[in-house]
Amino acid sequence: MTRTWRVLAVLPGVAVLSATLSACAGGAYKVTATFDDVGDLQSRGGVQVADVRVGQIGRISLTPDFKAKVTISLNKGVQIPKDSQALVRTTSLLGEKFIELRPKGDPTKGPFLHNGDQVADTAQAPELEFVAEQAVTVLGAVTAGDVASLVDTGAAGFGGRGPELKSLISDLADISSTLAQRTKTIQSLIDGLDRTSATLAAGSGDIGTLLDNLAQTTKILADNRQRAINALDKLDALAKSQNAVLDTYRTNIDQQIKQVSAIVAVVAQNTGEVSNLVDWLDRFFTNLPKAIPGDFTQVYMWAIPCAQDPRENGNCPPPAPPVPLP
Repeated sequence: MTRTWRVLAVLPGVAVLSATLSACAGGAYKVTATFDDVGDLQSRGGVQVADVRVGQIGRISLTPDFKAKVTISLNKGVQIPKDSQALVRTTSLLGEKFIELRPKGDPTKGPFLHNGDQVADTAQAPELEFVAEQAVTVLGAVTAGDVASLVDTGAAGFGGRGPELKSLISDLADISSTLAQRTKTIQSLIDGLDRTSATLAAGSGDIGTLLDNLAQTTKILADNRQRAINALDKLDALAKSQNAVLDTYRTNIDQQIKQVSAIVAVVAQNTGEVSNLVDWLDRFFTNLPKAIPGDFTQVYMWAIPCAQDPRENGNCPPPAPPVPLP
C-alpha cells in the first residue's frame, strides 16, 4: 500500500492592534463584535449579508480577556437589525475568511445597528480541521477486530445467496399474478353471497334473528362492493407493473447480487490490510501534532491501494499481516 501526503503550512501570527470607534467618511458607520477566536481573519476582509458584500473589516484588536475585537465598517444605507449574529466564515476550503451578519428575526424590522453599537451574539463556523479531528477520534476508537467482524458478517449475509434471492423475487411475482387472475372470481363470490343471504332472510322465520344479522352484514358488503372491486383492480394493475419491472431487471438484479457477494468476499480476505490502515492512521494523527507543537498546519493525505497505483505497474508486495499496536 502506497501512502502519499502533502503538508500545507499556514504562517502563524497574531496582530495586536488598537481600535477606536468613529464615524467613517462617505457616510459609512462602524460597529464592533468580539469573538473567542477569529483564526486568520484579516483587516480589509469582506462583510456579507445573504452572500452580498455590505461592508469591510477594520481593525482587529486583542481584549484584556484575550479575545478578538473586530471593528466592522458598514456601507451607508445598509440597515442591519440589532438582533443579529456575527459569524466568522470561510469562502472556500483554502479561501479567505469573512464575517457574515445574520439577522435572527425579520430583517426589515428594527431597531437597527447604528454607529458605535456592538453585535453581542458572535460565533465561528466549523472548519475542516475541526471536523477532521473529530472523525479521526471516532476512527481511532474502532479496533481492527470490529472492522473484521463487520466485514465477515457482511460476507456471510450476501455470499452465495444470489439463487435464494432470485427464487424469492420469482415467488412474489407468481403470487401477484395469481391474485390478479382471480379478480372476477372474487367479484362473483361477493354477488352470490348477497343474493343467497337475501333469499334465506325472506324464506325462514325460525332463524330470523340470525338471518337478519347476516342480511345486515351482507348489505354492508354489497354497499361497499365497488370499493372492493376498485381495490382489486388496483392490485391487478400493481401486479402487472411489478411483473414488468421484475422481468426487465431480473438478470441485472441477479448479476448485481453476485458482484456484491464477490466484493464482500475479497474484502473479507483482506482484513489484515484494513486493520493495518486503521492502526497506521491512528498513530499518524497521534504523532503528527508532536512534530509541530504550538503551531498550526493543514494536512492532506491520499491512501492509494498498491494495485490501483499506476506507478507500481503491478509490482505489489503480498498483503502484510496485521501490525500489533505498541
